[in-house]
Amino acid sequence: MKSQELQKIAVGIATMYGVYWIYSLFIQSTLGLTGLLKSIIGMLILYGLGLFIFVTMIRPISNSKINNETMSVKTILMCFILQFSALLVHFITANIFSKITGSELEGSSLETLTPYMLFILLIFNPIIEEFVFRKLFALKLLKHGEIFYILSSSFCFAIVHGVSLGIPSIIYTFLLGLIWSYIYVKTGNFILIILMHSLSNFFGSVLPQYLLSLSLEVAGIYVVLAAILGLVGFVLLFINRRKIILDNKNRVLDINIFKEIISNKGIIFYIGITVFMMIVKKFMVG
Repeated sequence: MKSQELQKIAVGIATMYGVYWIYSLFIQSTLGLTGLLKSIIGMLILYGLGLFIFVTMIRPISNSKINNETMSVKTILMCFILQFSALLVHFITANIFSKITGSELEGSSLETLTPYMLFILLIFNPIIEEFVFRKLFALKLLKHGEIFYILSSSFCFAIVHGVSLGIPSIIYTFLLGLIWSYIYVKTGNFILIILMHSLSNFFGSVLPQYLLSLSLEVAGIYVVLAAILGLVGFVLLFINRRKIILDNKNRVLDINIFKEIISNKGIIFYIGITVFMMIVKKFMVG
């Protein structure tokens, strides 16, 4: 039952994003519209048609009970700092990947910080993505175990970002997914994970670009401070590792559950579609 339900969810999410990728890679460029209109149409296809298909496919799966408890301010603060740890890992892996491949680091340009993009990064995407990958995934998978849900949600959330943001972002978004899924497992607080997601986009994308537009030196200082916070996050995680209880056991991850997830037929299909679209995008965009 668990395998079949994950398979259905994985195929559903692949279909949801597949519809959008077909539009963005093959149809969007043929439309004689402004970039903003093309983007809006893309959002309507992804979160209108695509999300409708996904929700319809997973509706027969029975729902799980979601916890509704309070998380201490100390734990919330640690989770916030751990987002900088994920950012530090991303900075390191992205630079290594760039050196190995000889390609430039993928990222948003300064010109993208328009009111529309700020709305997408700080409000729209945090709400919609947390609804899909955290809330809906929990609703359907949490009954199979906290770790099973956290790893499934985080993995699916990460893989899909490979098409839009590149390979290095997969590790980054996987780590962020672990943090937000953990918060949702322990609190059931949808508003809190939206806020954490929005803050992550602000400190990881919006603020660095804004500071870079002011001064390279100022941006450099921010990078150093963010790296220090990232190291602090790792230290705090190590110190508090025994306080992390999942499935009534003191453990953070389970390699056997992870193997079970990535060997699922639906997940394999999802990975295949994503990798195919990444290759197509590479050849089309260059």
